[in-house]
Parts: sequence; structure tokens; C-alpha cells
Amino acid sequence: MSQEKVDAYKKEKKNRQKIMKKEKWVRRLEIFGTLAVLVVLIGWFSVAVYHNVTANEEASAANVTTELHLDAVDEYNQKLSEAQSAGTVAASSDQSGESVTASSSAQEANTDSVVSAS
Repeated sequence: MSQEKVDAYKKEKKNRQKIMKKEKWVRRLEIFGTLAVLVVLIGWFSVAVYHNVTANEEASAANVTTELHLDAVDEYNQKLSEAQSAGTVAASSDQSGESVTASSSAQEANTDSVVSAS
């Protein structure tokens, strides 16, 4: 078994330069492949940004005029404000009526407690 190890070591030592050349070639190929992928990605990103910028410039260069009639919205707001002002008058009269009934309920409760105490 020891002789097998020695033979393997001698064979590796004999082919060491070929193995080193092959490892260098594979390492260079990996680096080249990585660089090629990066260049493609950067180029694609640059083209996409360029197209977006030119599209935005073309869109801003074209003057678009839009008319908007707000007559219906103004009428709706007027009706709401009229209804709200009429509703607050009615609500204030309702609130005063509620306070009267609440105070009379409190007086009734006081008389009930006096009656039960006697």
C-alpha cells in the first residue's frame, strides 16, 4: 500500500505542470465567462435606462391639453353645504330637546330614590 502512494505521488509530480496549466486555463475561462455575463447585464441595463429616458422626453415634449368641466361638482358641493347648514339647525334643536329630556329623566330618578328610601 505504501508503494501505491509513492507511485501516485510520482505520477502527480510528473504531470504537475500539465495539471497546473489546465487549472489556469479553467480559472481564466471562468473569469472570462463571468466578465462576459456582467458586460451583457450592464449593456442591457444601460439600453433599458436609455429607452426610458427618451420615452419620458418624448412624452414631455408632446403638449397635451385637457379640458375639465367642474360644473356638476360645484353644484353637488353647493347642495351638500346647503343640506349641511339646514341639518345643523335641525340638529341643534334636537340636541336641546334631548338635554331637556335627560334632565327630566334625572329628576325622575331622584324622586324614585327618595321614594324607595322612605
